[in-house]
Amino acid sequence: MPTLMTQPNFVETTIAEPAIRETLEAILGEQRSGVLATSFMDIPLCSQMAFAATHDLRVLIIVTPRQTAKYDNMSSNPNVSFLVSTARNDPSDPANAQALTVTAFATELDGERRHKAVNLFSRRHPNLSAFAAASDSAVMELKVDSYCLVNNFQKLTRIGLG
Repeated sequence: MPTLMTQPNFVETTIAEPAIRETLEAILGEQRSGVLATSFMDIPLCSQMAFAATHDLRVLIIVTPRQTAKYDNMSSNPNVSFLVSTARNDPSDPANAQALTVTAFATELDGERRHKAVNLFSRRHPNLSAFAAASDSAVMELKVDSYCLVNNFQKLTRIGLG
């Protein structure tokens, strides 16, 4: 088990750094869901969501029914965050788990962009393909502004898209 850092450690880098890109690909490729954070009138809301990431890691795709608080929140305030964690509720999590926070701008897709996003999402989540394709489902693009990776308890890496 690695030694836990007792003092915060902050590093800035970009997605172009090979080791960072590999870490992002591993986390976003291995985890199938995350937690979407939205807000309305300063009242936060968190929602467990399935997601799919584009190959360039600049967009996450999520799907939600339109008749939900999270959809209403994204419609009125498209600034969101999305947490993807490798924690497993294990005693070793503080040393071994990684938490990736994505800050993003949410937009509902339509037309050809929606169709492509539904295909991407459905390849990742075949059991949700009918839900993703349904006309009353909103297919949302989370355009990534930045990533923030926390690992080894207090090592924080801010990752720009550069």
